[in-house]
Amino acid sequence: MRRHFSTALAAFLLAAVPLRAADCPSAVGAAATALARLRPVPAGFAPPCRTIAPTALEAELDRKLRRDLPIAPELFLETLHRLGLVDEPPGDVYPRLLRFYASQVLGFYEPDGDELVVVDHGDAAGAVATLVWAHELAHAAQEHRFHLPTRLLAERANGDAQRAASAIAEGEAMLVSLLLAAPATGGDGSLGAAAAAVRGQVEALRDQAAVPSYFIDDLAFPYTTGFTVMLAAYRDGGWAAVDRLLAAPARTTAALLYPTLPPPGPPLGDQVLPPVPSGWEAVITDTVGAWGVVTWLSPRLGPVQASDLAAGWDGDRIRVIRSRSDAARWAFAWRLRARGVAEREAFQRTLQMHLRPLLERLSGGAPVSLTWISTGQELEVRAAWPAAPPG
Repeated sequence: MRRHFSTALAAFLLAAVPLRAADCPSAVGAAATALARLRPVPAGFAPPCRTIAPTALEAELDRKLRRDLPIAPELFLETLHRLGLVDEPPGDVYPRLLRFYASQVLGFYEPDGDELVVVDHGDAAGAVATLVWAHELAHAAQEHRFHLPTRLLAERANGDAQRAASAIAEGEAMLVSLLLAAPATGGDGSLGAAAAAVRGQVEALRDQAAVPSYFIDDLAFPYTTGFTVMLAAYRDGGWAAVDRLLAAPARTTAALLYPTLPPPGPPLGDQVLPPVPSGWEAVITDTVGAWGVVTWLSPRLGPVQASDLAAGWDGDRIRVIRSRSDAARWAFAWRLRARGVAEREAFQRTLQMHLRPLLERLSGGAPVSLTWISTGQELEVRAAWPAAPPG
């Protein structure tokens, strides 16, 4: 379950710089020139700029979230809260979340309209601004060459596939930015240090941010894991290897988190889940994915044990529903396929021990009934799922 928009997290490494109010800041032109020397970008890949005032940024991001999320942001936040991914009640989380995202954004590439949205902070110039905009122009080049940003936004029904594609997109944009910075920072040898620095900045942000940690993890994954994956590809096979990933990005976060394991099997479709019962409505149907499993279970297991468990993930589909007559009553059905029977058994043992405490808010504080169905590599758990009426 996931949303994405580019936030130029490279600015964690590069000092935040204000941008000149103009059709396009001079730094954008400098970045386009530098990027064209580094990558085989098509003619006209640098889009026009649309300048907005800083006071308009939160409204701009709100519009993007309402377009890009599979459901309304407020309902999405309530879903995360009900499932135990976010402890805080959804109340004022969304305004704080918008403020947090806005604090990270100097501007962004918008594939819907093929434009750079520039936040007008005043006059500035210099190499740092050039590198920040190289990151966003890399996304524009991804759109013109591979239609990757557009394809990413089309993955609304599969948050895991969207997150994986986002990691490839952000990883390449980070790689471009840091390679352009290499003459000033010591060449290719600095890239490994840059990856560690990004992780350190994420931890610092976690300590400072006034938003639940889920959103820090969600924001950071494409830049940390994505950059690691793209840097490995670049070192192994150069730009040709990078372009292969841009053309056909991984479909699961498992493929990125566990690259030495065989790729996961085909995705599970909605048909593996029980239909929405009469008197209930679907809230969201999505794929949790290996990253989602780690994030969901880490508060109970710790990140290492949760990651070890998620390495056995091979596919899943979840459907969250709520009662039409009682807004406090929610339920879900989750079908998970493991890599083997032993991995499925490990999931079942762990979830039977740790899932219930995460779901104490699922049905307004009422005790949550859990039903377990397992066969072979597959496990289904139904939480507070209404019983079928007598036939």
